[in-house]
Amino acid sequence: MPTQTDPGYFFMPDHIILIRTDEQPYSLGERLLGNLLGTPFRGKITPVRPRHHSIAGLSAYTDFDKIPGSADLIIAVTPPDSYDALFKTCRKKQLPHIILIQDWDSLPPSELHTAETAIRKHHGNGLNITACTTAGIQIPSLGLNISTQNEYAAGHTAILTGNAAVSREIDGILKKLRQGTSRHISLNYTVSPITSSDWLNRFGHSRHTKAAVLHHNLEEDQRKLFSAIRQFTRHTPLVLHITYRTDETDRAVLHSLARRCNFLISFDTDGLEAALRALLSDLPPLSRLDILSDAPAEWLDAHAPENLTLHFPNLPPQVRNGYLTGTPSPSRFHDTVSRQLARPDTQAVLAIPAPSGDGDDKKTTRALVRLSEQTAKPLLVSSPFSDGIPLFDNPLQAIRTLSYRNTAAALKQAQLDTAPPQPCRLKPLQTPNIKKALEAADPSLIAEALHLPPYRHTAHNAVQFQFRNHPVYGGILTARYDGKTAAALPPFTTLDSLRLARFAGLDDPQTLNRFLRTLTALSEHNLNLGTITLNLNGGQYHTDFDLKAPETHNASGRKNRRQNRTNPRTRRRKNAQCRRIPETQKPSSLRVSPAHKRSRRRTARQQTRSR
Repeated sequence: MPTQTDPGYFFMPDHIILIRTDEQPYSLGERLLGNLLGTPFRGKITPVRPRHHSIAGLSAYTDFDKIPGSADLIIAVTPPDSYDALFKTCRKKQLPHIILIQDWDSLPPSELHTAETAIRKHHGNGLNITACTTAGIQIPSLGLNISTQNEYAAGHTAILTGNAAVSREIDGILKKLRQGTSRHISLNYTVSPITSSDWLNRFGHSRHTKAAVLHHNLEEDQRKLFSAIRQFTRHTPLVLHITYRTDETDRAVLHSLARRCNFLISFDTDGLEAALRALLSDLPPLSRLDILSDAPAEWLDAHAPENLTLHFPNLPPQVRNGYLTGTPSPSRFHDTVSRQLARPDTQAVLAIPAPSGDGDDKKTTRALVRLSEQTAKPLLVSSPFSDGIPLFDNPLQAIRTLSYRNTAAALKQAQLDTAPPQPCRLKPLQTPNIKKALEAADPSLIAEALHLPPYRHTAHNAVQFQFRNHPVYGGILTARYDGKTAAALPPFTTLDSLRLARFAGLDDPQTLNRFLRTLTALSEHNLNLGTITLNLNGGQYHTDFDLKAPETHNASGRKNRRQNRTNPRTRRRKNAQCRRIPETQKPSSLRVSPAHKRSRRRTARQQTRSR
């Protein structure tokens, strides 16, 4: 999917037409117009309102059809029953780009159905219709705010959401980090025919954007969405923010997609803040973090992520396991942190000044902040008085940020990995053998036809690999071991096999390679057999099935039906021959010899006469 360039009608509009704006206090149109006029947008704004020649000091038109010239954007806040006429006028005047802003949640079902019907009828064929929430559109660098929310600060983060509250939440996080927004749009994922993947492609590559946040839309085409994400992350880091309920399998599948498409995932607000800190900061990937605190802090070791080691240094007699004994003054805390940063084996330091009633904690925080600006090694400060990217509300936020930073580096490196060849030659599957085994409904024969370990049903397993159909992502493979779950999606490679083997602690992944190759071959042959499970117990592999009738791709079925379909003329000719009375059943007066027999008799009589 090629990345599109920035569409000028959205990112640099010169003329915007606002339809159905008014001056009624607290109405949707009044709030949109008020926010737009309150920003330094330099383009032309043309309001449209029946029986109004002027709105908020702007020259207005009473009829949309009377506006001369063209426009880059049509922003409509009209009720849904007017959409049909609006779209016809836009097509007539060749104004292709329409953005509908509505408080969709407050509409009754009948009006919502009317809106969806009109949008579905007119979208396409020259009209690009986007349905937005009240969070609308914001491009702070242009001073453009077409929404009911306050103006966002200008910055380097692109935001694409499906809910106005989520947009407001992300803006709050960026303000806390003293960051801003480069571009923002909030779609109604249910109504808008232009999806988040379409808009992500329109975002394209921008030198003003360092990171992006995408609110995951579970209802759109996931293959198209993650293809767009993979293209986008080739030039801009992205965080996929999840706000719906997920189980362990869902999270494992999303992490598998993250490895394939190179994006970070956040499942809560704290995770989103940590991911944004990791992407917007200059922190390098770290394998070790030294912790210094004037209160016992070894409890943090229980929260250490897999990709980061927490170190609690000992500097006798003042520091024991990262704890500065006594009540250290700001200068002593500053000196201890400086000496730890100077050690050659130190990669980064997290300083945690505990709250105090005499105000020393504020002085200590200010001293450490100044030190962090002067040192080459990262110095992170956890304090309620801190604000900004390298400063954290609590130590867990700092640890989580470094974990995200390491994850981002690992995902970037994973895009460069190449799959090694298969370690051995594997037997190809024979589709006729599989179909015969399925017709016999014998699990043992099916396992043999698939070249898998023998069939046995077991309830408790040390390691379980299960391939099944997910309602959202299609075919998925899950691995369960030691109370944890990992996942992979087809087509499977040897990289998937090596990763799952490491996850399950397998010494020899040969059987797992055979299993993954079989699953890939079934996908290539468009065979869906149901749930296939590979269990490992006591060093022995067994296969289990939850079978369903084999399915093939519809396209091949349609093709076969077309090939077997007879020509109508041939069919009529055959029917006529079937209705024809045989010669032997006709009366003697109607019996007629075939033409070739009459010809032979005539020739024989002529030869006899000539003799």
